[in-house]
Amino acid sequence: MRRITARLVTQFISKLKSTSSSTMVCVVGILLALGISVLLSSRSEIPPPESSEKNAPRPGVRVAEKARENATRQEFTKAPRNQVSEKPDGNALKEIARDQPIKSPPKEEKLTTEAGKFSKADTVIGVLMAHKVRRSEIQEVLDSVREKRIFSRIRAGRRFEVRKKDGEFREFVLQLDNENRLRISRTPNGKMTASKEAIPYSIDVVRIQSRIHSSLYNAIADGGGSPVLVNKLSDIFAYVIDFHKDLQSGDQVEVLVERKHLRDEFVGYGRILAAEFKVGDRRHTAVYFQHGGGRYYNVEGESLRRAFLRSPLRYTRISSRFTSRRFHPLLKRYRPHFGVDYAAPRGTPVHAVADGVVTWVGRRSQAGKTIKLRHGGGYRTSYLHLYRYARGIRAGRRVLQGQVIGYVGSTGLSTGPHLDYRLIRRGRYLDPLKAKLPKGMPLPRSLRPAFKKILDERRTMFDNLPLLKEVQASPAAHETSFGAADQQTSRL
Repeated sequence: MRRITARLVTQFISKLKSTSSSTMVCVVGILLALGISVLLSSRSEIPPPESSEKNAPRPGVRVAEKARENATRQEFTKAPRNQVSEKPDGNALKEIARDQPIKSPPKEEKLTTEAGKFSKADTVIGVLMAHKVRRSEIQEVLDSVREKRIFSRIRAGRRFEVRKKDGEFREFVLQLDNENRLRISRTPNGKMTASKEAIPYSIDVVRIQSRIHSSLYNAIADGGGSPVLVNKLSDIFAYVIDFHKDLQSGDQVEVLVERKHLRDEFVGYGRILAAEFKVGDRRHTAVYFQHGGGRYYNVEGESLRRAFLRSPLRYTRISSRFTSRRFHPLLKRYRPHFGVDYAAPRGTPVHAVADGVVTWVGRRSQAGKTIKLRHGGGYRTSYLHLYRYARGIRAGRRVLQGQVIGYVGSTGLSTGPHLDYRLIRRGRYLDPLKAKLPKGMPLPRSLRPAFKKILDERRTMFDNLPLLKEVQASPAAHETSFGAADQQTSRL
């Protein structure tokens, strides 16, 4: 219809070019009327709206319209590659991550530890300089410790550690003794501080069992132990066993002892928790109990610490015993010998057998250099043929049990270096090897149940713990040779 109308209008316009103006006006009016009529006719072709039930499209028409709607929707939901929807999927996130620059994590400071041991010629300053610590920082280390003498008392073999972060000094750890260490470190605000702390050992308990043939030293060594344990045992049993005369071949010793480790490196022995000597048909037992600072008691709960030591010397032999008739090797005649002669190398320390007061220090013709002590309970002791006296020993001076008062010599009437030890009570000479000396103090009744519990635990350990020799033979044994230990890097 529109095409026909347009053709007619074009024909009229071409004819109008040759007609007059009045005729033109008429023609224009006719054309306007025709246009209005065409417009009205086109509007009349659109059907009026009806209800959905009457004008519902046929099934085929409905399917076609649905397809067109889906196609239109897909066109709108297709997003360009450089656009992101509100909830992007995994592929979209990967695309975004590929386009974004990767940020590297912050660099962590690396802590390094340089460890070693002091030699005889080493000093703290020399050790720090050898590990490339600046002089200004070394001075800060020295200034952080109030007691400067600590640095001059470092013994050979003590461990140390120098710690740095990215080459910058951060910490210096120094072993002071077998139980403590000194930590000098820089705080976050840059100040250098020093603190004393206990060394965090890991501890296990092992059992040593051996039979005595030649000496206690050899017996402990055969059981896998070291001479350090021999010294500990002699101190514990010094009040009840005379190691010069009591121990015989065939006697047995059994010990429960702690071993200390640092990062699986064996560094030494700790406390002896319990020990037992089988001497002939007698048993001497010592059990450590934390009372009064920690002491050793027998199975009856009596302290092994007595008023008197059984001997003033350690690990010597008896060359002459107490007797009323002895042939003197120099005088060539019989005479009483009211003491016990302990043969020992010249310079061997002599210990006071009990607390007391020095009543005489000097030289006598046949006795040589002599020290006499007065003790409680009417007891007195004498120490003859000394090489020299210990420093500070003089008449009127109070001494403690176990204190060194002199050194073995051969002064006076003597054929060789030895100590003539004599024990007197109320003017009467006693045989030091047979005299019944005062017993130790017993535990209070209130502590007996706790001690019995500890005693039962130690008996169980004696029955069940493996022997030290078996532990050392195991591939997983902690203990290492001292040479290998020196080469390891260990932390204090």
